[in-house]
Amino acid sequence: MMVTDADARIKLPPFAFHDYTVDVQLRIRREIIRYSLDILAMGSCQTATIEMRPLDLVVLNMQLKEAMEAIASENMEDQELTSREAQERLHRLALVGNFAYKRVFSDDGALATIQKLFSLRSAILVEITSEDFFLPWELLYPLSPDESLSYEHFWGMNHIISRIIAQPRPGAFAPPVIGVAQRPKVGLCVYGGLPSVVAREMPFLEKLHRDGKIVLFKLRALDPEKKWDELKAFRNFWYNALDLAHFACHAFYKDESPDSSYILLSDEFPITLMDMEVYSLSISGHPLIIMNACETGNLNPLYTSHFASAFLRYGARGVVATECAVPDAFAADFVEQLYAHLLAGKPLGEGLLATRRYFLEKHHNPSGLLYSMYAPPSIRLVNV
Repeated sequence: MMVTDADARIKLPPFAFHDYTVDVQLRIRREIIRYSLDILAMGSCQTATIEMRPLDLVVLNMQLKEAMEAIASENMEDQELTSREAQERLHRLALVGNFAYKRVFSDDGALATIQKLFSLRSAILVEITSEDFFLPWELLYPLSPDESLSYEHFWGMNHIISRIIAQPRPGAFAPPVIGVAQRPKVGLCVYGGLPSVVAREMPFLEKLHRDGKIVLFKLRALDPEKKWDELKAFRNFWYNALDLAHFACHAFYKDESPDSSYILLSDEFPITLMDMEVYSLSISGHPLIIMNACETGNLNPLYTSHFASAFLRYGARGVVATECAVPDAFAADFVEQLYAHLLAGKPLGEGLLATRRYFLEKHHNPSGLLYSMYAPPSIRLVNV
């Protein structure tokens, strides 16, 4: 019997109140030393085992991170992908991406199911729910690099991938529509030590403000000599009922002490995850947070105390994060394209995918694969 697109899409609990359909949902749980995987689609559920221990996942993420950083090390705009150097970078990333794909779907039944589901449509909406299984899913490469080598085959260049962290959070039941009466209110937190932030990213957002497209709320410069008082100012900044919040900064994740991981703002002002917890950060308005910074995702499955989960726990509606160090020049380019989609009312998932595709097709730059979405893909700005 032929399976139609309508048959292949179902709404899955507990997120059915969102106005989007999920084609495939992956639910991953730790089972003592391994992980269990539920594949939900077409009204059925298949359960399998992921034959990986938590430490295996750490090693796999290290391999993926090294390959990711290689493609982000240079601006590839003026390079041909057929050049030897570019092909070597692509081959390395595809090789690790295919290895990760086979490790996650090592169960023969699960692999066959995923291959069948992804053959139904060229674009799939994938929702991944887990508490502590984190991967840069955009980099999964389902084909053998020896058979077909192209950035077109990475999951992140074709599919919308939404991550749901299994944790209580205030914004979980906020609707995906962000109602805007006149202009969206955008909060801005920056680190002044990044050249492209100062020269391009800040002026871009300030111009949107001058042109009447957004209302910009800037976090004032914080004095490192008055840390405790300034942390109160940071906490008070979030009392503004923002629609979007934008970080243009450095972020540092510490495997050995995750609560000491920090974002770097103003002129060398660090704010740790511990600081945010101690000062009872509470985010009003359930904004979408765009973390345009280095290493704001999480590549260590042994810890859940990372930036995306922290901001979701404090009230964010969703978070866009980077999974490794991203050159600040590319980061500035990326947000310009992403904001164009968001301000036009396009859903976040579609806008993020379109932005990745834009840089690949127009500039031969695959660095958009480094951005991930911890959010419902249908979050969007709507005039009310």
